[in-house]
Amino acid sequence: MRGAYMDYYLKIFLVICAVHQITSGVIKSTTDAAYKKYLSLRSLPFEDCGSLYQVSYLDIESCTTLPCSMARNATIKVTVRFDDNGNGVSFLKHEVRWVFNYIKTQAAITPDPCDGDHGCIMSATDGKAYWANVFVNNTLPVMKGSMLWESKDANDQNLICFQVPVVITV
Repeated sequence: MRGAYMDYYLKIFLVICAVHQITSGVIKSTTDAAYKKYLSLRSLPFEDCGSLYQVSYLDIESCTTLPCSMARNATIKVTVRFDDNGNGVSFLKHEVRWVFNYIKTQAAITPDPCDGDHGCIMSATDGKAYWANVFVNNTLPVMKGSMLWESKDANDQNLICFQVPVVITV
């Protein structure tokens, strides 16, 4: 008789554990989805140009509307959050270009590469985040164009690519 009660309580315990595990997973996935939606709503709009990883958030210092106004001789911080699918990305080489009337000019980025030595790449609740500074060269034309940003791994595979409309000012 005692063994029957133990089996009964063990089954109840296992059912409770299973329900808790299922609901915990649902709550966590719902919370993650809500957080990603929140980030995407706060992100600066951008055009994805073939990212391997999904970019969930883009922030360009002092830019709240498009096109981003960027003054010559300014250094501007760019922050990107992305989902690396659990791959543990720890190295990014940036290729950033200014595009004006289909003419591309290389932009100066620091730090480059972004690796563990610079503290520019970090784990975030939804993947990874990195920051870098882009220098707005004083020889750039005062006009509208775009900033094309590519981040590659150590094997030169393009992981992140986005383009943002900009206007260069004096």
